Amino acid sequence: MRILVVDDDAFSRKLMGLYLKPIGVDLELLAGGQECLDSVSAQPPDLILMDCQMPELDGFETTRRLRQSSFAGIILALTGNSDEETVRRCSEAGMNGHISKPVDAATLRARIAAALPHLQTDSPEAKTPEDPPPPAPAAEDPLARARKIAEAARNPAILARLVGAFIKSAEESMEALEAAAQSLDAPGVAAAAHKLRGSSGSFGAASFSQAAGGLEDALQNQSLQECSSLLDAVRSLWPGLRQYLVNNSGGTTP
Repeated sequence: MRILVVDDDAFSRKLMGLYLKPIGVDLELLAGGQECLDSVSAQPPDLILMDCQMPELDGFETTRRLRQSSFAGIILALTGNSDEETVRRCSEAGMNGHISKPVDAATLRARIAAALPHLQTDSPEAKTPEDPPPPAPAAEDPLARARKIAEAARNPAILARLVGAFIKSAEESMEALEAAAQSLDAPGVAAAAHKLRGSSGSFGAASFSQAAGGLEDALQNQSLQECSSLLDAVRSLWPGLRQYLVNNSGGTTP
């Protein structure tokens, strides 16, 4: 069984790999739409997990091109937005359904099993404790999910690898956010905030994800200047979150 994960965020790809490798599939992790088109052309998969918002070639256009090329496999959208408009766009592009981010391992495997009934996902390796949903904001521990994943895999080193991958991804997005803000590029700020919203939500840093999501959502109807306080909130939260993760996961930077 061959599955492609297409997501421009490196942390999201790493997390999906950890979730799916235990079920014994042939898994390929790809960073963009063109890579997906090339891979499908070389060896069609049974299922594609497709991020919707990616630079250059987004998930909607990639899916349209795949359908135009007669690819008939299952395509499930990975999206942080589950509003009616996004769901409609997924369907119109040719996707078979959508999975909302952040997604836990049990939900992801259940959706794949429903889409591919002949795939066996109940191997002993797959029956490990699942990562919990993000903690309530009042008692938030941004490392809780990563710790549970490491415990489930019975591999403490996974904690440091997940933290390192998340910090690297978030720093790249923060740099993109600052560059866009300096050039007064509101769409660029929104795109960076979208990536921060998704990766931090998947990691389990709920408060930071909410701050980035608030900025992204506000920029749909307001100017960058009007959203300055939301932008400052994202800026102010990141250094403390980063330091907490470094201090409590081995004390090393990625």
